[in-house]
Amino acid sequence: MKAKTVGILVVGTVLLSTCASMTLAAKDLDSKPEIKVEPTKAQSNERPHMDLAFCIDTTGSMQGEIDMVKSKVKDLVAKLSSGKPAPVVRVGLVAFRDRGDAYVTNVYPFTEDIDKFVGDISQLQADGGGDGPEALNQALHASVNDLSWDKSNKTAKLLFLIGDAGPHYYPNDYKWEDEAKNAIAKGIQINTLACDGLQSTGDGGMEVFQQIAKLSDGQFENLAYRQIVKDESGKEKTVISSGGAAYEIADSASREWKSGAKALSAAGKAKPVMASPVVAARSAAGYRSARASMVPSLAGATNGTIGAEAYGAFADSAASAGPSAGFASVNRKDSNLDSLMYDAAMKKARAKLNVSY
Repeated sequence: MKAKTVGILVVGTVLLSTCASMTLAAKDLDSKPEIKVEPTKAQSNERPHMDLAFCIDTTGSMQGEIDMVKSKVKDLVAKLSSGKPAPVVRVGLVAFRDRGDAYVTNVYPFTEDIDKFVGDISQLQADGGGDGPEALNQALHASVNDLSWDKSNKTAKLLFLIGDAGPHYYPNDYKWEDEAKNAIAKGIQINTLACDGLQSTGDGGMEVFQQIAKLSDGQFENLAYRQIVKDESGKEKTVISSGGAAYEIADSASREWKSGAKALSAAGKAKPVMASPVVAARSAAGYRSARASMVPSLAGATNGTIGAEAYGAFADSAASAGPSAGFASVNRKDSNLDSLMYDAAMKKARAKLNVSY
């Protein structure tokens, strides 16, 4: 064979070997596992942030609402964290009673560890109080100043004030007006949630709650409490008590009762049963006495209300709960507190953080 031909064959063999090696190398590269890149601290900090706090009266009448906060706060944080982009949510709480009780304020600092937070507040119980007004001024001061709110203007900051009594005014005490103004100056919005009985305590508590919300760019809401009763024919009806009045919910809207009396009435889905002075009765005996004087006025009710007999059942059922249920007129364990908190927090996240749900 000629030398020239041998040279060509050698070169061809080398080229083929080189191509084969390159193909095998490419296959080796393709077969390597995918490398996952973890987000950096800077990337995590780019997520929107929310500080969510609760300032809750923990005196003797408030057990139903305390239990609702304890049982629903984890769901609330999970829903808020499911948005796009997903916010980083911190939660904190200030429990308050009054001077002379076991404590005046008890502060649970902000944390992202929701399991720890739920564990920390699991022992909260309603106790103390008894004289009407509570240490609301000092509680607001602690909520605004003793909780370490994020100082960034980009963080959404929301405080829920939950109670059934107005402020106890002490000499040289803090002032709720000042605390509400200090809150909004720090970017903290206060939503006030009025529990059953606030409207009838005689200490101006309802007006104070309304003004606190107004001064801090928040919303005021009366909680709605559900009771299932039977009318004269034995048919079950859903009745809610809210702000000192009772409302019958249309059968088609019974599952919507957590929307509250105001929204359902506006939509034509709730009708007032009666204005309810009896809501102010603080004992079962007092409630029954008030009911005895009020129910006859409903004897001729035929305009879609549940009527005197059914309202009597509503009254007796509520009264049987006894004073431990708070104001003995309603079942304080079944309210729309969770729904109001969900709606307000998501509204804040959408408006402040541009989070979609």
